[in-house]
Amino acid sequence: MQKELLLAIGDDRAASYNLRFLKEVFDSFCDLKLTLFYVAPRLTTWEMDERSLVPRGTGFDEFKEYTKTKGEKSLDDALMWIRDIAGCSGANVSTKVVHSRKGTVRELIDEARKGMYDAMLLGRKGFTWFEEVFENSVTHELLWRDIDFPIWICKQSPASPRHDVLLCVDGSAPALRMVDHAAYMLAEEPRHTFTLFHVARSGYETARSGRVFDEALAMLAEHSISEERIELKMVTAKSVSRAVLKEAVDGRYSAVGVGNHGTGSPNRLREMFPSSLSVKLLRQLTDTALWLTR
Repeated sequence: MQKELLLAIGDDRAASYNLRFLKEVFDSFCDLKLTLFYVAPRLTTWEMDERSLVPRGTGFDEFKEYTKTKGEKSLDDALMWIRDIAGCSGANVSTKVVHSRKGTVRELIDEARKGMYDAMLLGRKGFTWFEEVFENSVTHELLWRDIDFPIWICKQSPASPRHDVLLCVDGSAPALRMVDHAAYMLAEEPRHTFTLFHVARSGYETARSGRVFDEALAMLAEHSISEERIELKMVTAKSVSRAVLKEAVDGRYSAVGVGNHGTGSPNRLREMFPSSLSVKLLRQLTDTALWLTR
């Protein structure tokens, strides 16, 4: 089945990370159906129509010029990369430019839901010390939203190509949805393996881990993933994030997949907040993509 993906395109270099990641991961890259989506920001200099929240007067003229010089150039550069570097015809690629009426994050979410894409992809640069303290990025804001679709946050590709995915399993429904998603996306990409990774608490290794792995294995079986492509790993550690980061570095995976909530969310209030694991991985993974589901 053809995969359909929404790629957020921006003005900086990180916007191309999602394309480069896809080319590295999918042998069938040219067969993917891609929508390149550019959100033109609402500038403070624009005079707005209060009823429709669109630029008017000189603001509308500035909006048209902005999308022509910024948005269209970014999209043209992405299309050129797909055709000239990746060697694809571009027949499966479409482009969209929208004016941000509700904010970039809200526009991305609305498009993802309307288009029913298999995943949304964003490129992300590494953190500076300032961002560590004052985080206000699109990717960080998405973690806090009530989203119902997978997000891939792509970092700069390492010098040598990588493969395989690390799937963090803890028995939660979001983690199982991530296993389901990863298996669906990569079932027809046989060079990738799936490592099911569970961080156990001391004293609970055998009883709990067996059930966690059994549920995840059943999900992989539903997508006809062969045993040769599956590996199970369990470690005992006080810090889940440190254990995952160490495994991600040691295993040189293309991506780390996690559910955006931990085990057993007991109430709706807790379900509204992202897991500390997803936030820490977002900040500390350097050249490995982060896949998130809720």
